[in-house]
Amino acid sequence: MSNLDKLRALSFSEFLMLVVSVLTLPVVSVLLKLRGFQKTERFMALFSRLGIQPEASPVRVERAARMVSIAAARGPYKARCLEQAITVWWMLGVMGISSTIRLGVYKSDQSVEAHAWVLHEGKIVIGQMNEQKEFTPLLDVNIERQQ
Repeated sequence: MSNLDKLRALSFSEFLMLVVSVLTLPVVSVLLKLRGFQKTERFMALFSRLGIQPEASPVRVERAARMVSIAAARGPYKARCLEQAITVWWMLGVMGISSTIRLGVYKSDQSVEAHAWVLHEGKIVIGQMNEQKEFTPLLDVNIERQQ
């Protein structure tokens, strides 16, 4: 199946999420470079609370993460884990779905590595880690569904 066939096979909501992901990932990257993590997170959180909806379906959560992953891998901008995590976290917030960005580090004898991932109901949504590396969580950033 060609990439065009795969694109045609997407539902309208998947296609829309993919387009939003392709557009959002580079914006998040620029915001991180210009404003840093905390200001970027606060800015994105402002816009995530606009589309609160009543229910978090596991399918919607997985679909959002998959579209961001595809956009990061195949889109014009190859996003890193932090940019992907912020984008998924924001998209879930727009859909009214609570999630957490977790930032962690892994220290070996030679280096220190940082990683970002998103959790929903305790499960990793995006940013699955290499099983040989145990990242120590440093910071959690939450979006809670408003009632």
